[in-house]
Amino acid sequence: MEPQPEHTEPVDDADTDPWHRTAERQQARQPRVYVTDLASTERGIDHGLWVDANQSADDIAADIDAMLASSPVPGAKLWVVRATEDFDDIDLSTVSTSAAIAELAQGLVRHGRAFTAWVRHIDHDYTRLADFPSEYVGSYQSPEAWAWSLAESLGWHQELDRRITDTLIRPYVTLDYAAIAQDASASWHVLRDPDGTVHVFTR
Repeated sequence: MEPQPEHTEPVDDADTDPWHRTAERQQARQPRVYVTDLASTERGIDHGLWVDANQSADDIAADIDAMLASSPVPGAKLWVVRATEDFDDIDLSTVSTSAAIAELAQGLVRHGRAFTAWVRHIDHDYTRLADFPSEYVGSYQSPEAWAWSLAESLGWHQELDRRITDTLIRPYVTLDYAAIAQDASASWHVLRDPDGTVHVFTR
């Protein structure tokens, strides 16, 4: 079974959706990185700067250049991310460009835990970050909530109404959303958060 849902992020719609499809509600993120000067580190000196990551790559690069220019080691040019804040524990230790830092931070600010799930899914292959918008289907409170949305987009609820016209029986007839989610997961990447939220991506 390979049903094709609409390729959009779901929004809260409690009046029509008993599963309450949901886009993530979250506090505003303020991702930062602590960037240090490698030349100083090699000499046992902690010389670094906390940099606002949610800004342009050029602005991040300017902050890093200013940190390097103030290094106690003349001519310092190399830097590394030593610590992060508000990055959902995403490992930035191998990131070596301001562009990657900016893209990660902006993705987290815009998309929250769905973007975090994507980064982990692609195994921190930062060359694939730009694929997120085209592959992201949506975030849902549970696999069953996703299955409800999928069935709705395919017209299965309307089909039940058409086939079962007895008004006494119809309220008790429903779809097996757990089974739908299990079968449909063969056609999508379904990534689960510890709280049960699932983030769905195309394969």
